[in-house]
Amino acid sequence: MKRTLIAVGLATLVALAGCSALTGGSGDGDPTTVTGEQVALEDDSAGATDVNQTLRLTVDETTNGSEWTAIGATYPRENFTVDSAQHGEIVLGVDTDDDGELEREFDEGSVSGVNNNAYSFDVTLDTDYTLSEGDVVVVGYPAVDNPDEPGDYEVDVRVNDEQNAAATVTIE
Repeated sequence: MKRTLIAVGLATLVALAGCSALTGGSGDGDPTTVTGEQVALEDDSAGATDVNQTLRLTVDETTNGSEWTAIGATYPRENFTVDSAQHGEIVLGVDTDDDGELEREFDEGSVSGVNNNAYSFDVTLDTDYTLSEGDVVVVGYPAVDNPDEPGDYEVDVRVNDEQNAAATVTIE
């Protein structure tokens, strides 16, 4: 199967002062190098299965100063399917200086749990990492099935169940 990495960045966030920005991967297949895009899909074609999706969220004052303990995403339940993933399959990191490189990476030993249902995933962490405003947290989740119909779909991403941002994923 030809794997074309197409970064899909869409900036539809609440335009209130202090709200976070959701950004995403580089689209080059290397989850440790990320750009200012919101969401990167390994495959953006309709009906694609087990797609790796990389999501980024910029830390704001809501989670500033707290330990990074969780990250998750909720997809439209009638369109996407989220399958289970093993701890070692999930990519986690923090870009601390917004240069597109992950200065901190966390392996499967930092993952204390991975939960999913048919339309969302939540990863709980034991990182001992204190979030700072402006940090960009990154999660790569390898088991999302795209909708059968092309279109724009909104995804909610959350950090520590305190900070949320919405992004639009475009399926071709």
